Amino acid sequence: MTDPVIDVTVWRERLADLDAAEVTTAVVVQCDQAWLRPELTAFRNEVDQTLMAAQLRHGDRLTITRIILHSLPLTPDAAHRPAAVDQAFDEWQHRLSASSVLLCPNSPSAPRIHRLILRGDEARAPLPDMVELLKNGDWTDARRAGLALRSVNTNGATTPLTGYDTNLDGPFGDADPSIYM
Repeated sequence: MTDPVIDVTVWRERLADLDAAEVTTAVVVQCDQAWLRPELTAFRNEVDQTLMAAQLRHGDRLTITRIILHSLPLTPDAAHRPAAVDQAFDEWQHRLSASSVLLCPNSPSAPRIHRLILRGDEARAPLPDMVELLKNGDWTDARRAGLALRSVNTNGATTPLTGYDTNLDGPFGDADPSIYM
């Protein structure tokens, strides 16, 4: 499972380092549409599980900032994009939104997931996909981590992913309010 954008070996090595006591911060960017390809579904799920487990285990000392796309690009090629890509994107957003609600948004272990907003003329994210770690006060790649963190801190460049963004009620939530009793 090798991809020119997503080097699975590097990702796994970096993600394994999340358990190291000297790692205090991680920046994870997953904005390439390659993440939505069927052959990367299992690895995408592995990354999600690894990040969530690290947050639950080390939330008191570990801050994870994650950036994903807000929406898929609306380029001329979008009309020819397989429906499976849009379905994978929607499912992933829903799952990440649900997990952020389940991990209590105000707790230190809550995911900090930001959705990168692409301008209408952008076919791809201006950020490279990455896992960068702050270890003993030094970034694994300070330039790349800085680029991602500037995007998060730039007004209007991202929006947080929250439970409000996705309908988590289920099929009968609005039709039958008694399910809340």
